[in-house]
Amino acid sequence: MKHDRRVSDTSVSPPRRERDRGVRRVLFIVLGLNLSVAAVKLTLSATTGALSLLADGIHALLDASSNVVGIVGIAVASRPADAGHPYGHRRFETLAALCIGLLILSGMAGILRGLWEGIAGRRALPDVSALSAVVLAVTIAANFAISRYESRKGAELHSGVLQADADHTLSDTLGALAVLASFGAAWLGFRAADLVAAVVVALLIARTAWSVLRENIGVLADRARLDPLAVRDVALSIAEVRGAHKIRSRGSADHVHVDLHIHVDPSMTVECAHRVTHDVAGAVRAAFPEVADVLIHTEPADGRENDVASIAPSDPRLRA
Repeated sequence: MKHDRRVSDTSVSPPRRERDRGVRRVLFIVLGLNLSVAAVKLTLSATTGALSLLADGIHALLDASSNVVGIVGIAVASRPADAGHPYGHRRFETLAALCIGLLILSGMAGILRGLWEGIAGRRALPDVSALSAVVLAVTIAANFAISRYESRKGAELHSGVLQADADHTLSDTLGALAVLASFGAAWLGFRAADLVAAVVVALLIARTAWSVLRENIGVLADRARLDPLAVRDVALSIAEVRGAHKIRSRGSADHVHVDLHIHVDPSMTVECAHRVTHDVAGAVRAAFPEVADVLIHTEPADGRENDVASIAPSDPRLRA
């Protein structure tokens, strides 16, 4: 007796529609805030001639650009499954997050050019004032607030795009702190302070880009999302299940696909096996709300169902 059962949510359910609307709403709010911060920083850069502030302004402008990418990505990802995309369009959100990472990297080009000009002595020293320092401090506070808000909403809505964008904004906050420190060093006579701060900002941009790209490439590479041992425990919580193995998971943070094999009494009727399979699928989705699709292969117990190494053979923890 073998019985396959899929319990899935490839359509866009009301909770997911509401989640997608929430993500878009956050992105629109943050877009407006980021454009305001970028405008202030770029204006200050033009006034003072500070390369570090120009770098930070570009970083802030990229924050806004990434918001636009995220809005478009979510709009596509929220479409329901169709004949050409039976698993839905959720990976478009991951692609949007990858685009954010690439946008972050692209912003380094202008900064590196300015650094080269500064090192070669072809760039004038910045003319900073107390007023510019105060304005920059205000933008730092605004950036930090934006990052925390977006990070909180990203965790609440299980959104990779919001989390990636929150990390981007936080790195912008750290970069702005380096710029503010360079203002103080310049007042104390440290002529290279602006260039040093620009290098710090460039490194922060590179670090953020790597973090965003690594996380979302993992999604496209079908990195495991759930602990197979935890999924097995959930399956075994159903009384009629004697074992579970070949447990796999993949997907994004809020849209996980799971497949597994379960063992039941060989004498069980198909009708009963169908019910047990459905119960296991429901238990998995209840234990892991991020699961959107469960595929279960039901087979008769053969005495090997308690072989721990068969749960997820690729899991290094299960290698003897």
